[in-house]
Amino acid sequence: MRLDRWLGPCITLLALVWLALVYTYIPGARGEGEPGPRAFPVVLGAALAALGILVTVSAFTPGREAKPDTTKPATRREATVVAGTFGLLVLYAFLLEKTGFLISTPIAIILTMGGILRMRNWPFILLMAGSITLACWLFFAVLLEAPMPHGAWLWLL
Repeated sequence: MRLDRWLGPCITLLALVWLALVYTYIPGARGEGEPGPRAFPVVLGAALAALGILVTVSAFTPGREAKPDTTKPATRREATVVAGTFGLLVLYAFLLEKTGFLISTPIAIILTMGGILRMRNWPFILLMAGSITLACWLFFAVLLEAPMPHGAWLWLL
């Protein structure tokens, strides 16, 4: 059984769900000709849908022979990275709601670089966390005027 015959439609379905959620939860542009905060997620969803369609079409193209499976099972380190990434995304979503963008983003970046990627150059990690957070805030909050999560600080009291 060829995995790509299932992978393509699953990617396309994921892209359609993503696009539906984008149109449901992210506000559109305020005026004509402005990209608005919805533009980048829509482009990502469209690219993912195109990739899913491309994988699906190429999987059913005649003349492609199924090759024997030569993949190795995931190592313990790779499985840890995947599980850590998933856990970090869940933690980031939780922190984003509770503490807001400006606090949760550098925490997520520090945990990613220090915990998952096992980097130990702490000045570099702190510089990256601060600069990525600042760049994202300037681009989305200042330039695009997109509403950023402020967090609910009452739970700290």
